[in-house]
Amino acid sequence: MTPDLRPDVLERKTLAPDPGLVKSLGMHHSLESAVADLVDNSVDAKATRVVITFETTGGSPVGLTVADDGHGMDGEQIDEAMRLGRQRVYESHDQGHFGVGLKAASFSHADTLTVWTTRDGAHLHGRRLFRGDVQQDYGCDVLAPDSFRTNLVDHLARLGTETGTVVRWSDTHFPRTTVSGGADWLDESKTRLRMHLGLVYHRLLADHRIRVDLEVFDRDLNERGAPERVSPIDPLGFAASAVADYPRDLVATTGDDAVRVRCHIIPPRSSGPSYRLYGRDGAEFQGFYIYRNDRLLQVGGWNHVTTGHRNRALARAVIDDFTAIAGLVRMHPEKSGIIFSHKLQQAIVDATTGSGEPAESFKGYLERAEAVLVESRRRQRVRHPIAEPSKGLHDAIRRTIRAEIPIREDEGPLEIRWRRMPREKFFELDREERTVYLNQHYRQMLTGGKTGLSDAPLLKTLVFLLVEGLFKGQHWGPRDKDFIDMWDAVLSAAVQVEETYRNGGKA
Repeated sequence: MTPDLRPDVLERKTLAPDPGLVKSLGMHHSLESAVADLVDNSVDAKATRVVITFETTGGSPVGLTVADDGHGMDGEQIDEAMRLGRQRVYESHDQGHFGVGLKAASFSHADTLTVWTTRDGAHLHGRRLFRGDVQQDYGCDVLAPDSFRTNLVDHLARLGTETGTVVRWSDTHFPRTTVSGGADWLDESKTRLRMHLGLVYHRLLADHRIRVDLEVFDRDLNERGAPERVSPIDPLGFAASAVADYPRDLVATTGDDAVRVRCHIIPPRSSGPSYRLYGRDGAEFQGFYIYRNDRLLQVGGWNHVTTGHRNRALARAVIDDFTAIAGLVRMHPEKSGIIFSHKLQQAIVDATTGSGEPAESFKGYLERAEAVLVESRRRQRVRHPIAEPSKGLHDAIRRTIRAEIPIREDEGPLEIRWRRMPREKFFELDREERTVYLNQHYRQMLTGGKTGLSDAPLLKTLVFLLVEGLFKGQHWGPRDKDFIDMWDAVLSAAVQVEETYRNGGKA
């Protein structure tokens, strides 16, 4: 039925979108948000196992696969899944929302998207989208089952199932050549992915509703590395609150609807992954934590209800009931945050605990969180600054050091490298170059052959913490030189004993 036209309208036209729209798909996706979008589809398919595989050739990442043991799709369902912006009724428990997630996530990092699936283990369905073709006519290739049967069955067998779905990215945009090498990009990407997936799915992971593993498949060797399991990271996972009567529930009223906001004041001087989300200073993540079906959609941020401030670092407020705010918010397509309406913003500003005693307001909550932090600073012991870590230490370790310990600003960063030196030495220090050198002779043994710019992370971190203080000041005195000789002698003896043990001998 034609809708009624306004008085100034001659007619209504339906204008189909130009296929060139695909060029902008996924522009704001990070690797972590894109992969999470694929995992959302697995969750909607009732999967209990998800394996994310980076594929490498010549040591460089060239592809990515996400396999799950969900209920799979039939021919009609996979066609709908590959359709751009398909309009369907999403159930209240679904993670999907816009109908573009699979395509936007995939084309953000690859030019070719392939999907294999089966609902019963007998009827196999495969589809492939090429970015170039989709930009012209939305064309989708239907794949012959025999062309992918072995690959699909092998993936599902590793998950212990005969049903499920495999999503594969090829012609990826992953870096092939970097200053530090593709292996370091891959290590850092896996670290970021583990942190992101562990955070946004922490409830599902902790309750064992789903298990997610990361692995690397070397195409040249036809070998898979050991899978790395994603662990839950609860942003409120602290043993106790900083204040006895917290967390407290505030109620924001919008007309006939009520939105419950659970307000937490996390302990001052907190550390660990629950505080230092993504390995960064936890103060960056003050604000609202918004869940939809136990999937975390927003990690901190005040959504213009108030402003971020260093004194509010301990304030984290949870909104669990997404249905209560669904009509008052807009979700980012990448599911990386929420936009509040003015109505919801004002309702939270006016929120209170209700008639209970003692009553609390949202403003009072913020003031309480600020007071706890200010008081803790008066009692806090000052941590002595250290040298800034640089090349040689893994990026995740450098972020943690910067978040936990003040950095000496009046001197340059400190590197850790390997180089050849006599076997009886373990390390050498170069004051002018501000570099700690480790003995190349022991590198293979200490890294298990997996070398790279950021290899041997535990060893390098311990050596860094041991010697960084020697790089203060203008020169080394006799006492400093004696310490260097002493530590080198002890560590040299230790590494030689370690080498003997590993070679099957006795010390």
